[in-house]
Amino acid sequence: MRGAWFWVGFVALLPQALWVRKTTPRFSKASGEPRGLVVGSPDDPHKAPIQLVGLGDSIIAGVGAPTHAQALIAQVAHALSQRLSRSVAWQADGKIGADAVAIADRASGVLAKRCPDVVIISTGVNDLLGLVKIRDWRSRLEALIAVVQDAAPEAMIVLSGLPPMGCFPSLPRPLRWLLGARARHLNEVLMATAASVERVEVVSIDADVAPEAFSGDGFHPGVVGYRQFGEKMALQVAAGLEAQRNADGVSAD
Repeated sequence: MRGAWFWVGFVALLPQALWVRKTTPRFSKASGEPRGLVVGSPDDPHKAPIQLVGLGDSIIAGVGAPTHAQALIAQVAHALSQRLSRSVAWQADGKIGADAVAIADRASGVLAKRCPDVVIISTGVNDLLGLVKIRDWRSRLEALIAVVQDAAPEAMIVLSGLPPMGCFPSLPRPLRWLLGARARHLNEVLMATAASVERVEVVSIDADVAPEAFSGDGFHPGVVGYRQFGEKMALQVAAGLEAQRNADGVSAD
């Protein structure tokens, strides 16, 4: 029923959607190297750093942050290193406008070179804006997870929840309400899909994101938003790695 209401609402609000698309500023991806190494504690008994790879859309590309060092994956790496007193090698492979299908197409080539311990994936907004149907969204997620698991069978997979589009400053009402409701629907499917697969987790984005967390385009996070979400994501990643280490009885190198 929710799906039917979305399509009715979208047709009615199509002029507003086209106006937003025309007037919203287009920011480029973050500058600088999309990779780095965060050195952990000198007392770290582990020789190899945790390998962290980010795959996905403009969030992984760092849109809204001046440099990759201030964007999501680097922020996760810094917070994770501090929390575990470990070195973390990170790489961000994001493409502006990429949906789940495009991300899956790129995943194998990226992951084959890194042997990651953790893979962070951001997807969903471009699928939503591309008017994906719910059943197709579920199929896309399942296919993406399968590709990543095949390329990195030992990795912990962390999906970023869809953002609360109902509070995006760049979206006028009532379009904001419509897209916010659709994002919640897609997010429910994402969480249910992840829950059905081992070693796949979802880190949700807070529903009450403050205005200062956004970049100047009112659509992507800014430096503050990336730092806040990176810290939250690192907390869950750290817990997952510790649980994995305890279950395996060995260090999560």
